[in-house]
Amino acid sequence: MGTFDDREDRPSWSEIDKRKDRSNHLKTDKSEFTHRPSVQEEWAKKQYLKEIDKLFTGRKEEPAEQKKARKAIAQHYGSGKFNSTVNQYIKKYDVPRDWGTLILMLDHKDVKIVMKTLDTLRELVHESSAAEKEGFKSRVKIVAMTTDNDALQERAEELLKEL
Repeated sequence: MGTFDDREDRPSWSEIDKRKDRSNHLKTDKSEFTHRPSVQEEWAKKQYLKEIDKLFTGRKEEPAEQKKARKAIAQHYGSGKFNSTVNQYIKKYDVPRDWGTLILMLDHKDVKIVMKTLDTLRELVHESSAAEKEGFKSRVKIVAMTTDNDALQERAEELLKEL
């Protein structure tokens, strides 16, 4: 007959000590102690994912002279040189894919350029932020109200219905 110390279901002294060291009031799940990313880490991750997306979509970094030409459009906005600067840019590079430049180009005097700009913005609107969408919507309303061209007014009103 076995003695009390020979039972197999009895825990060893080391197991008893481990149980004493642990509090019964603490959770054993350590999910609340997991690492939560900081704002900087989230921003860095977004930037990293944008760069990866650029790599796989095949978009290449634009040349420095194209950036300068876009900057010139912004600098000449509201001046007499604005329309000619936009015309030069479009001849050389076609309509840009930059949201800010496109919004500025809505004030161009040539109806064809404004229509191309509206079409490009229509394509890009799903990638924009909520504030950009609201700004775009108000700019399209202004174009629809102030234009003398019937075709441009129709296009702007159609776009407003979509938004």
